[in-house]
Amino acid sequence: MLSAQILIPAAIVHLGYHKTATTWLQKQLFPRALSHEFIPRKTVQQAFLAPPGMHFDADEARRLLALDNRNRPVLLSEENLSGYLHNGGLHGFVAPEMARRLHQVLPEARIVVFIRNQFDICRASYAQYVSGGGTWGPRRYFAAAGKVRGALTRPWKAPMFEFEHFEFDRLITLYDGLFGRQQVHVYPYEWLRDRDALVARMERDLGLAVDPAGASERRANRSLGAFGQTVLRAVNLFTRQSVVNKYWIVDLPGGQGLRHAAKAVLSRMPGCNRRPAMLPAPIRERIAAHYPESNRRLLALRDLPLAELGYPL
Repeated sequence: MLSAQILIPAAIVHLGYHKTATTWLQKQLFPRALSHEFIPRKTVQQAFLAPPGMHFDADEARRLLALDNRNRPVLLSEENLSGYLHNGGLHGFVAPEMARRLHQVLPEARIVVFIRNQFDICRASYAQYVSGGGTWGPRRYFAAAGKVRGALTRPWKAPMFEFEHFEFDRLITLYDGLFGRQQVHVYPYEWLRDRDALVARMERDLGLAVDPAGASERRANRSLGAFGQTVLRAVNLFTRQSVVNKYWIVDLPGGQGLRHAAKAVLSRMPGCNRRPAMLPAPIRERIAAHYPESNRRLLALRDLPLAELGYPL
């Protein structure tokens, strides 16, 4: 008779990506962990993201995480460990450095990577850009280098969206090499359609136990529809915050508050959100052409139903 595999308790590190239900995981699932101690995001950011490139101290990171004073393994969740979506992870330089830092501090950790089909994650990235204060249209947002001159065309000089950021196979290959394939767990965002099944799978894979009390089916973030997004872009012209790449007319005192208020009002107006915000056809065609090779490499790494879930192949 075969016995169920018993997992030795180990730290869990969730890397994101952005726009893959990270808010739900951080606010509604991970804080209910019984098997692990969920570490606040600010502490994770201070330990791993705050030190400049050549200033990281693994012992200081361990101290900030209080690893020697905990009775349970830690659970970290911070999507910026995989790189910030609006700047291509600083031209892809952030993610490898975060992997190196994590391996120095938590070499036995179980790594969690959530992915999402690139048609949807790119659409959600633009929606997040507008929600965060952006004013550019999607054609400029997704092709900023072609709309500017000089140093601004160089992604290692001027941050901008990069399609390469969502080539998931590259990050997974990196972590497989550092932590071992069996320690790196990849979950498609689309599996959240059956949330209970996904949570049960994560509990089995990760040695995670979650208190069922307090579970919520509420979606943490909802994107605005096409009209609501257009109105918010206009409101965003009156604040400089909080994205780097944008136009603005004047940075009004209180403009950030105006943006938040407008977003809250628009999100509660069904008429503004009846028609979903879609990406222009040229952008969708670019996505369809860019990602199949990466997704085929991902299929060689993991047995995932990418075609069934709408990933470009």
